[in-house]
Amino acid sequence: MLAKFTAILLCSISLNVIAEDLTVEVKHVKPNAGVVFVGLYDKAADFPATQKGLAGQVIEASSETVVATFPGLTAGRYAVAVYQDENRNGKLDKNFLGMPIEPYGFSNDARGSMGPPSFDAAAVDITATPKIVVNLH
Repeated sequence: MLAKFTAILLCSISLNVIAEDLTVEVKHVKPNAGVVFVGLYDKAADFPATQKGLAGQVIEASSETVVATFPGLTAGRYAVAVYQDENRNGKLDKNFLGMPIEPYGFSNDARGSMGPPSFDAAAVDITATPKIVVNLH
């Protein structure tokens, strides 16, 4: 009986540390217009600060759809923030009111009110969703 309980416990522990790959497909990219920044976040406190993400990738905006893959993630909830840096200045440009003037998007197509969406609105469980689509707006 103890051996059976131990085996079940070990199996449940190992399920929580299984590495997953997350594929992020970014759509509605303006081809040949700069680069696309893809940021991955695992903490609400860091989302969507550019320098505070868990991982990030910069991809040439070579077509209307680009793909980023984040390998070996621990099972859990993650949020993705994306923007297209059309002029390659390393930031999301905004107008005088603070509204973005370059394309951007979030996982779950989450939208904020007077700012970015919450982590919870954008978060996905990568064990259930190993591939997500982010639409740039």
